[in-house]
Amino acid sequence: MDNSIKLKIISIKDLFSEELFYNIKIREYILGGVFLILILFMSINIFLVNETASDPVMVRNAFVGIIIFLVVLIVRSVLVRKIIEKKKKQVKKYIRRLRFANAIFEASIPTVAIILLTFFLEPLVAINSPTVLLYFIFILVSILDMDFKICVLVGITTALEYFLVSIYFFDSFKTVSNLEIFVLPAAYIAKSLIMLVSGIAAGAIANHIKNKIVRSFETIQERNELEKVFGQQVSKEIVDEFIENKLEISSKKRNATVMFLDIRNFSKFCEAKTPEEINKYQNEVLGFMIEEINKNAGIVNQILGDGLMATFGAPVENENHVQNSVNAALQIVKKLERKNENGEIPKTNIGIGIHTGEVFTGNVGTDERQQYSITGNTVILAARLEQLNKEFNSSVIASKDVIDNIKTGVLEYSSLGEVSIKGFTNSIGLYKLS
Repeated sequence: MDNSIKLKIISIKDLFSEELFYNIKIREYILGGVFLILILFMSINIFLVNETASDPVMVRNAFVGIIIFLVVLIVRSVLVRKIIEKKKKQVKKYIRRLRFANAIFEASIPTVAIILLTFFLEPLVAINSPTVLLYFIFILVSILDMDFKICVLVGITTALEYFLVSIYFFDSFKTVSNLEIFVLPAAYIAKSLIMLVSGIAAGAIANHIKNKIVRSFETIQERNELEKVFGQQVSKEIVDEFIENKLEISSKKRNATVMFLDIRNFSKFCEAKTPEEINKYQNEVLGFMIEEINKNAGIVNQILGDGLMATFGAPVENENHVQNSVNAALQIVKKLERKNENGEIPKTNIGIGIHTGEVFTGNVGTDERQQYSITGNTVILAARLEQLNKEFNSSVIASKDVIDNIKTGVLEYSSLGEVSIKGFTNSIGLYKLS
């Protein structure tokens, strides 16, 4: 692959990393929404606290304390978004450091909440309260960073902080409860390990998503570059097949219809013309012919200066390739006659040969220089038929195989009989279409 294409594909990863800047804002929107829901939940619980509780006032105070803490976090989220929008360039400059610092800060929020709860409730209650589940919210949100290391860092931070807080208050647990689940160190070690594993799992998911996105960008970029490089040389359909086969064109046999078109007396026309005039004439004449071929699902394989070669049904398969080739040929002749009559172009005559059959498609050449090519006797015969137009004073000649595969009821044609073709042992049945 061309080095410039490789460099542009590599730069996609840089662009992807730059886009992560916006994920910080998305993260803050998500967390702000989570905190708001928790505030509503805590507010409802304040009114639901039973007066028969051991210390209802203390419980309500705990809820109020958590609400205040969550309000502070929402304000922080709003400020972070505003700072990001106002100081975009500075944030981008230090985005990697900020992402790691922000990840550690956010992963520590549940730890701070648990410590605050210990001022109002028994440490055992605080450390085993639903607040612990906040750790997993931050682990999930870390996926937005699309960075395995950050997700693992969040997992390590949450696991380590929860374990340290549990160990710090562990001695007080035995004075409050006799249940083994609350007084066994293994229970808190297990929770910490689950948090760590969750962080690793989040990292694996983030990495998988990132790789899929990068590969999609690479494919799009690669397709754009290939179409840019080869688009003027071969058709878009050939480029598509090239990409679908992972940059390799597989050689294969298939049935297709081949058309050769030649502009009569082109050399004589060019004798007294400048290169600019010749190019202008080619564009005016070949331009509308190529359009008609494209309209009928044909592919222009080669432009030969004073003509072209087109195929129908290869490389893109089409059941109606024979009918399409005939339709394209007749439309070209009709349009050419009108342009000649209106004086839109210099008086021009053409010859078209059409044959259908088995062809061989694939790359031809060496490892250093290859070209997509369609070869076989079908191609050779179509070229021979185009030349026979001079002999029969016709514009379009098709083989019997073509006539046998089209809707003859809507087509006028006349038989030219069995004709011997140079290079072919048996005579070929030919028909004049125009």
